[in-house]
Amino acid sequence: MAENKDHILIVEDSDITLYKVKAVLIRLGYDVTSYNNPVAALEWLLSTSNQPDLILLDVVMPQMDGYEFIRRVRAQSQTAKIPILLLTSHVDTRDKIEGLEAGADDYLGKSASLTELELRVKALLARKHSKEDSITQISARSIAVFSLRGGVGVSTLAINLSIAISQLWGIETCLWDMVMGVGQCALMMNLKPNSTIASLSEWTDKTVDETILRSMLLKHDTGVWLMPAASGVEDSELITAKMVDLVWPVVQTLAPYLIIDAGNHFSDPTLTILERADVILLVLAPELASVNASYQALKVFSDLGFPTGKVIPVVNNIIPSSTLDVAKIAAGLKKTIITEIPYDGKNMVRAINQGIPYIATSPKSETSMAISTLAYRLSSSDMESKMTEHSTPQLDGIRKGIQRK
Repeated sequence: MAENKDHILIVEDSDITLYKVKAVLIRLGYDVTSYNNPVAALEWLLSTSNQPDLILLDVVMPQMDGYEFIRRVRAQSQTAKIPILLLTSHVDTRDKIEGLEAGADDYLGKSASLTELELRVKALLARKHSKEDSITQISARSIAVFSLRGGVGVSTLAINLSIAISQLWGIETCLWDMVMGVGQCALMMNLKPNSTIASLSEWTDKTVDETILRSMLLKHDTGVWLMPAASGVEDSELITAKMVDLVWPVVQTLAPYLIIDAGNHFSDPTLTILERADVILLVLAPELASVNASYQALKVFSDLGFPTGKVIPVVNNIIPSSTLDVAKIAAGLKKTIITEIPYDGKNMVRAINQGIPYIATSPKSETSMAISTLAYRLSSSDMESKMTEHSTPQLDGIRKGIQRK
């Protein structure tokens, strides 16, 4: 096998499907091993020195179904980390969740186009060959906070993360409310916008002056400058991907760190933001619908070719208790959960209603400490080298906590 070729194992009991998929992959330049019997495929996989870089697997097969095949592959150290793409006619949510829980990395219906198959294969192989995610230090100057499910605390996290970074290092941060619809950051920080970037909708110049953007910012007493969202649904429709391209080079320079509240649905402006951000915090609650929405978002990011380490799931406990364990969520998403934010619903709601950010009203709570620790992990690789002498009790406590882990 040529060194520059990836090796793919196909396990599919339909000879017609097996032939078609194998032909496509060979044409794309991959080395392919194929079996129409899962038992024989597993025997080969556990004995060969020519380990595949990826497994394409059917679900409904004689002698052993795809879920059991995955469990046995994951149980062996030499095969546990091989990416697995389920290729099957079972495409409803329950089957997807079962496949993810068994250990699959992705799920593709047999009716999908060959182009989509090619994209999924390339994305999984790129993920395999990339470096492992680092959860202690992450290089980030622009951080987008996003979810595909509303009500999981995206705006709350974006606001409090901005404040936490500002307080940890004694610097200013910029928070950009890019929610397409009705943004809530100004309301939750008790600030009253005078103008927004929607006013640039008819801007004809190729660049925009920094002083114009600064005139739109609102200063919060925690050290955060807010770029407010459009004032209403009609104005938000004026914000386009082209406008984001216009504003982005300047808004990055307004403060050492830029945090973007990117909302909870895909649009052209949102995707433009997510593409340009250094890190995407994918916020989810520990409930099935939120996990499924996160899985769908990860598929989109993978198809778009985003680096695997760019997207980082964060579990926010918005309910007092959940039957979904964070470890199981991480296994299902095939992603490290960098932070689990503890539940403090009563104080969180009070902070929102008062227009005072939670981290300012409950600075010593477990929830605030989790957010501050996340802020440290997102900024430490850059700030520690610049502020070697900087020390506060909170910062020192987080440093010690990270070192103990």
